[in-house]
Amino acid sequence: MKKSILLLLALLVISNAFSQLILTYNNNAPLNGDTIYTEEIDLISPGNAGANQIWDFSKIQMIGDENESFLSEEPVRHIEGLKDFNSILNDKGYEYFYKMDKNSSEIVGLVSKDLSIVFSDPVIKMKYPLVFGTRFTDEFNGTGVTNYKSGIAVSGNYSLEADAYGTMILNDRIIKDVLRVKIEEKKIQINPCSIYEIKTTNYFWYAPAARYPVIGLSTREVKSGGQDPVITHTAFINHKMSNSGILFASSDQGGINTDEVSLILYPNPFVTKLGYNYFLRKQVPVTIELVDMTGKTVISVINGEVQSQGFHSGELDATIYDLKMGVYNFRCKFGEKVFVSKIVKM
Repeated sequence: MKKSILLLLALLVISNAFSQLILTYNNNAPLNGDTIYTEEIDLISPGNAGANQIWDFSKIQMIGDENESFLSEEPVRHIEGLKDFNSILNDKGYEYFYKMDKNSSEIVGLVSKDLSIVFSDPVIKMKYPLVFGTRFTDEFNGTGVTNYKSGIAVSGNYSLEADAYGTMILNDRIIKDVLRVKIEEKKIQINPCSIYEIKTTNYFWYAPAARYPVIGLSTREVKSGGQDPVITHTAFINHKMSNSGILFASSDQGGINTDEVSLILYPNPFVTKLGYNYFLRKQVPVTIELVDMTGKTVISVINGEVQSQGFHSGELDATIYDLKMGVYNFRCKFGEKVFVSKIVKM
């Protein structure tokens, strides 16, 4: 009996470990030729660190233009003498020169219309594989010139921690096994006539099957000459990520989002199996049933079961109930609230 219990515990530990997202070189390293599309959103709270977090971003609003950044092997602008790189990220007027391999990616230089910098001690941006709880720090320094040929020097430290994982709720999808990465960078830039102290804090949320972050949040503090720091906040969402393995439904596929609940049905139309996922913002009794167009209950899925706050999911297998082709209503009662979504069985 003791061996059986120990084996069960071991299997549970293994199961929990594999349910967490792992960032790897093959799945998450930037790829030359990729274009990354993001759109600015209103500010969000990063939430807490730790396991089994719920990030409710269902109310975010788009507030800015779409941004395109791309990766290539050849730079638009060249840095004299810099050859040890294999990828360039072109983003918002800057080109970041990366050296990447299966273990890590690091920035060895950068250039814009105003300056160019070569890092004698590069910035290690990512180490692979990366799982919840992984953390590392790196010191960096470099020199460069401005467009006026004035010399500058930069130095600082960079720290990264995969500090949280859990479930993310967007306005059109619910994503499980999301990994959050927190990055802090403190940098000093010495110009001929000034010294800048720059602190940047970034949060990135990675989803399964998506190479690049789904959502990002950045805070930047710039201090010069003993003055109060100038603080800016930005956030973005990546709309054009891969949806493979991600629970997805557009607004016309039965997605519901309110202050009480977020509900997603997929796929719609469906052939044999209909998946349903919902997030409750408080504990309530739940009733779910499939109703035909005459109002008759065809399938009782859940009947008055009290369910806790959090993420819930299930699947309706039409073959078990010999469900015929047609149009149905998927009726959900969460507490006193009733929601009805039209679905099509093919």
